[in-house]
Amino acid sequence: MNMAVSSYGADFTGTPDKTAELFVEVGVSANKTDIVPDENVLFTRRNTGAHLGLGARRAVSDRSDLGVRLELDDVDSHTLMSVRALDYRYRFANPLALSVFLGASRYDLATPAYGLYFGGGLQWRNVRPGWDVGLDVREAKKVARDHLLPSDPQSPIRPDSFYTIDSYSLSLTKRF
Repeated sequence: MNMAVSSYGADFTGTPDKTAELFVEVGVSANKTDIVPDENVLFTRRNTGAHLGLGARRAVSDRSDLGVRLELDDVDSHTLMSVRALDYRYRFANPLALSVFLGASRYDLATPAYGLYFGGGLQWRNVRPGWDVGLDVREAKKVARDHLLPSDPQSPIRPDSFYTIDSYSLSLTKRF
């Protein structure tokens, strides 16, 4: 009989893995969006919006965690959905932790735009037991949307609009 054990599940004795955790974060983000609909044309918009994150992480050493996260942000009344495919966190000996991440984003416009997503942050762990406060600096870069609509600029040289979304988020995280 072949028995396998998941690294996120219980071991053969039924003891749960205490190094793995799920978490939910809610907060607010401040965003600056640079919009380039055509060559030599640039618009900039600034706004604030809601931020929501769902993730899982696991300790991979005494001070390091590795995880993934899905984030939803309200950017200029459109949803920016981002995946932190690689989410690394280093826990200092004090309550602070430093994180860096890399992933991809989808910006929900008239037609969707896709691009790279990366950034870093600082977290104050255990403000209350099981609760953390974090500040992240993030960028969705080279977020491209094809010109498919009649109202889009029709240029044979540049068939895409590009977006760069720089943001800061302040969030409260509940760990489970």
